[in-house]
Amino acid sequence: MDDDPRELRDDGFDDDLLDELESANRFERRRRVMKWVAIATMLAMVVPGVLTTFGIAQSTAARSCRLAVDLAASERTTARAAFELTNLETIGWNCYAVTAAGEVRVAMLGLIPGPPRLVPAVSS
Repeated sequence: MDDDPRELRDDGFDDDLLDELESANRFERRRRVMKWVAIATMLAMVVPGVLTTFGIAQSTAARSCRLAVDLAASERTTARAAFELTNLETIGWNCYAVTAAGEVRVAMLGLIPGPPRLVPAVSS
């Protein structure tokens, strides 16, 4: 067994360099953990707001759609509000009357649903 202190031994390794590498690894690990904690915190703050906003918009669109279908058809006709991104002219919430012949768009409610803007039955 070698009785010399660690500092006096010549084992071919630079202990200071090894300590620096361990310190760098700890710092890198801590940085990664902090990054994921920050991402999780931001998601925890943003997601509930987005879900609440979407829920309010959906209920507003459903009520506005019901009014539009009652005005355009009858109270017995089923109304359906849908958020669509497929067509640039009708982007946002759209209101459909569901009939036996199929669905007929009755109103465009916009990105933020409000009072229905009725689509004319015959365009000139």
